[in-house]
Amino acid sequence: MQHPVFLNRRTVSIYFGLWALIMGGHFSIFYFIYYFPIEVSVADSLVYNTLFSGVGISMWYIVRYSIPEQKNIWNVVFNHLAYLTLTLVVWNGLAYTILGTVFKANKVYMDLLTVSLPNKVITGLIFYVVIALIYYLFIYYMNLQEKVKIESRLRMVLKETELNMLKSQINPHFLFNSLNSISSLTITDPEKAREMVIKLSDFLRYSVSNNTSSFTTLENEMANIRRYLEIEKIRFGDKLVFSFNLQGSCRNHQIPVMILQPLFENAIKHGVYESIEQVSIEMDCEYKEGYLEILIINDFDPHAHPRKGTGIGLNNIRERLRLLYKNDKLLRTVIDGTRFSVYLSLPNTENRET
Repeated sequence: MQHPVFLNRRTVSIYFGLWALIMGGHFSIFYFIYYFPIEVSVADSLVYNTLFSGVGISMWYIVRYSIPEQKNIWNVVFNHLAYLTLTLVVWNGLAYTILGTVFKANKVYMDLLTVSLPNKVITGLIFYVVIALIYYLFIYYMNLQEKVKIESRLRMVLKETELNMLKSQINPHFLFNSLNSISSLTITDPEKAREMVIKLSDFLRYSVSNNTSSFTTLENEMANIRRYLEIEKIRFGDKLVFSFNLQGSCRNHQIPVMILQPLFENAIKHGVYESIEQVSIEMDCEYKEGYLEILIINDFDPHAHPRKGTGIGLNNIRERLRLLYKNDKLLRTVIDGTRFSVYLSLPNTENRET
């Protein structure tokens, strides 16, 4: 996040303009109330306020990395107390040294300089609190603006995603083939046909009822993936083989609804459809450095003519992940010979941007 003082010329002018007004008030008190010579009044106002204007600029970095929502509250308090103490000591010490050196012959001013040190400390404390509050308000405002922009983009992308998802998962081609397979089973194996009707019904209900912005457990998501693959297996028979290796700790991890479906669709479309050999689809997951690492691997025929997909697609998945987690490096693909691998890294839901 850019320093608020240096956003543009206007913010620079406002910041130093405010300090010029403070200097003017400081000068007026010394010159018109305490009747100090003009050079003493100018020097006292200029030195103290110029030094603290520099302190005010540096305070941004303490505030920026001491956000209560991101840090322990006691760490935030400690950071500010430590920096405030350092600021008051250096600010007063440096100003006293400069002014004492220049006006050491002016006994009245030197006495005032010494006696007014407690007042300077209080003034510095007020300056520090005001500047810190302004910086925090700026951070909250910018975060709010960013959240509004992201939510706006997310709504647009999700609307398009939901439409594409419906076209992909409830398209006439998929329904036709599934129902055709079930129709054949009613003659050869009625019990299995009944079972597949139930699976298809459950699959469609899950696909339609869940909003793409919501989260579910990996176990729930994989239950629907299994229904999808079992429906497809009716069509492809032994040509399609799939296996899942889900560690117990992975099953309850919260993931975006329907985030895996397009990946398995791609495996079917670009692997099973085009191959005359048996195609295996494998999935593994494990926790690694705070992320749920999901690996999906499928065989494919590298010489087959590539099919044009009609699903969500990898780019839309990346965009959805970027908007949910503010990270565009959570999905990557690798082609190794006749095996296509998809690596998906999902943080905990509490680590995502909300």
